Amino acid sequence: MKRRIFFGIAPILLLVAAIGIYAIVLFRSLGSKIDLLLKENYRSVVAGQQMKESLERMDSAAFFTLVGEDARGRQLYQQNEPIFAQNLRIEEHNVTLPGEQALADSLHSLFANYSSEIAKFWSLTDLNQKRQVYFDTLLPVATRIKDTAQEVIRINEENMLAENQEARTLSSKSVRLMILGGLVGIAASLFFAFWLQRSLVRPLQRLTGVAKELGDGKLDQLVPASSRDELGQLAVAFNKLASKLRSYRQVTTDQILQARQLTEIAFSAFPDAVFACSADGKINFLNPSAVKLLASTETRGRLPEAVIPLMERALKGESDYLPTSFDKAIAMRVDDQEKYYLPRVVGMRDENGQIFGAVIVLQDVTRFRLLDEVKTNLVSTVSHELKTPLTSVRMGLHLLLEERIGSLTRKQTEILLAARDDSERLLRIINDLLDLARLESNEARQVFETVSPESLIKAAIDRCEPLAESRGFKLKTQAESGLPLVNVDPRQIHHVFSNLISNAAKHSKFGDTIVVAAQPRKGFVRFSVADSGPGIPKEYQSKLFERFFRLPGSDREGVGLGLAITREIVTAHGGSVGLNSSPGQGSEFYFDLPVMPGSTQ
Repeated sequence: MKRRIFFGIAPILLLVAAIGIYAIVLFRSLGSKIDLLLKENYRSVVAGQQMKESLERMDSAAFFTLVGEDARGRQLYQQNEPIFAQNLRIEEHNVTLPGEQALADSLHSLFANYSSEIAKFWSLTDLNQKRQVYFDTLLPVATRIKDTAQEVIRINEENMLAENQEARTLSSKSVRLMILGGLVGIAASLFFAFWLQRSLVRPLQRLTGVAKELGDGKLDQLVPASSRDELGQLAVAFNKLASKLRSYRQVTTDQILQARQLTEIAFSAFPDAVFACSADGKINFLNPSAVKLLASTETRGRLPEAVIPLMERALKGESDYLPTSFDKAIAMRVDDQEKYYLPRVVGMRDENGQIFGAVIVLQDVTRFRLLDEVKTNLVSTVSHELKTPLTSVRMGLHLLLEERIGSLTRKQTEILLAARDDSERLLRIINDLLDLARLESNEARQVFETVSPESLIKAAIDRCEPLAESRGFKLKTQAESGLPLVNVDPRQIHHVFSNLISNAAKHSKFGDTIVVAAQPRKGFVRFSVADSGPGIPKEYQSKLFERFFRLPGSDREGVGLGLAITREIVTAHGGSVGLNSSPGQGSEFYFDLPVMPGSTQ
């Protein structure tokens, strides 16, 4: 095959080399002729023109003397006499044509005669004598010099025209030869291209066709090896590759079947319902628990409606849906009983990160949800039962402190004040527990209103001004203008702001500034409360919104329910809460509320 390619390309390379060598010789020949024209003939023509012009000015200088402008004439002669002499030297050193040397010698002799005669002219004082010398001697010599210079110009111009015509003739001849060489090259190229196509391209086309068949899974294809060259060797190697692929496919198929069987066995023992869906949303695999679940519901073999949007989000490449709280559980009617399932949706990705399906797991959390409801009801009941005797205790403490029953000693007053503070703290804890229980059980009455984010922030600032004055910190607002409207229960959102601002006040020093801000997000408005306190370590940030969690080393004020209540209120509004904080750089608590449909910024 190497020899074929070499013999196919060699004639073209030889032709290109021949044309290139001829072009180089031609360009050198043309260059030398042009150089001859510019270097020799053209310089002589320019020198002759300069001698004529300078001689005419010297003749004019002598004539100025005749009309009474002697000083002006002498100056003009002195300016042009060196110019003539310089151009005469150029001509004498640039003699290239037959007869040109005689003309140069004649110019030299005439100019010497002219110089001596004009020297006599300048020495005369009588005007009539100057006229006689000018008309009898100077003018005829000047005329002969101009005629001789013109003859130099003529013979050089004629030679330039002759050389130019010769260059044109050579150029035309070269163009014809180049066209002929190009046509021969095109014909040779077409012939050898057709020959190479028959000997190289056709076997490669057959090989490409077989490769496509192999790519489509038809591994029984063979490439005919009709020669012993490289193409024949490639065909033999390709046939061996196809044989190896057939063997590998058989082994791989067996391994895939075995892996599928192991997977089905493993998922069969899985107690939760598992669904595997393809990229188009069709169910490709169900474990026995999933089959039993679909058979016990009225979904007609489809996924529950509440799970379909979660699956579509995962198939679009969004983050996996992995809830941790029971309030995300969905209710389903199974065998005429209401049960709760916590869905988990995970996108399946290939090695390039592309989504090719999703896995949905429905975990039965009915028992855990009932236990959670029992816990919430128990907390609510106990809190209610504690609130009534606590009210009586508070009333008794207040009566004693007012000394309506009798006077108190200083020690008794201190004990009663401590008891009153603890009872007030206990009342706040009970109220927080009741609020949290109502929010978790969806019993909290919500009165929604369409309000602007600016009005919510203003009301929150007004409510917390007394706290700011008593603690010695400043409140600052940063709300962008034209924010979209939100649909909220203002009373509950004010409670959220109060919790966040009071929490920021605990970690602020006297004179610090707490910033309450609002800014737009895609489909949401983000409200935030930022302080410049010590910040929160990373290891505790994920637990801050859990019930009864308190930062290690914090004071005894509060029991860790404020942020949990904040999360429940915002979640009930369809929003979410979060935190941005770094140790030593302050903290920013934020919550996002959905905007009203149709409300634009």
